[in-house]
Amino acid sequence: MRCIKPLLAVVLSITLFGCQNQTKEKAINANKNVQTQDTKADSDLRPKDQIYFLNKVRAESDYSITSNSIKKDAHIEDFNKYAKDTLKEFKNWEFIVDEVNDNRSDANTISQIFGWDENPIYNLKVVSPIKVDNSVDTIAIDNRVNFTYTIPKLPKGAPLKKQLTLIKDLNKGDTIIVSGAVTHFNNKGKIDFATFYDQDLPWNIDLMVSDIWKKGKHQ
Repeated sequence: MRCIKPLLAVVLSITLFGCQNQTKEKAINANKNVQTQDTKADSDLRPKDQIYFLNKVRAESDYSITSNSIKKDAHIEDFNKYAKDTLKEFKNWEFIVDEVNDNRSDANTISQIFGWDENPIYNLKVVSPIKVDNSVDTIAIDNRVNFTYTIPKLPKGAPLKKQLTLIKDLNKGDTIIVSGAVTHFNNKGKIDFATFYDQDLPWNIDLMVSDIWKKGKHQ
């Protein structure tokens, strides 16, 4: 018995020491994870409302929502309200240029509803990334969201002419800063994002532009 008691004391000491080390390691790792997440969030200098929007689209595309009709209908209603209330005016969002084309089939839903695409147009197609992997390609994006701005080839008015002059000078991969609005219409002319909940492709959202310039070159 005299031998057993000292042995038990040694075992208990080792056990307690090991538990304390594990607790410290867990606390250190947890702190590292928080710091890493904070660093990632702080490294994205885009407007908070833009980041919120992109993360919201990512969340809305989750299979648990799109595969459940009841959940999907509720989320569509909520997102349409969010678009009407919040996305009608934004400031200085950052986009990456994908291409500029003149295909009528690529015109955004605004131009289709109002018949603007019946005349010659240009489509400025841009993307807004959650995360860019520059090691692969400038448009290699984690969960990309596409945007299309449709503008007449022969615009009327100084503001549109100024926009077109800038758009003609853009190349794939350029970074632009845009102020304006974001929306999407159904074939009845109402704001409706329902179609995006039934597809696996990236969302392609209408972009309305009030101001646009290449990053670092605003006058």
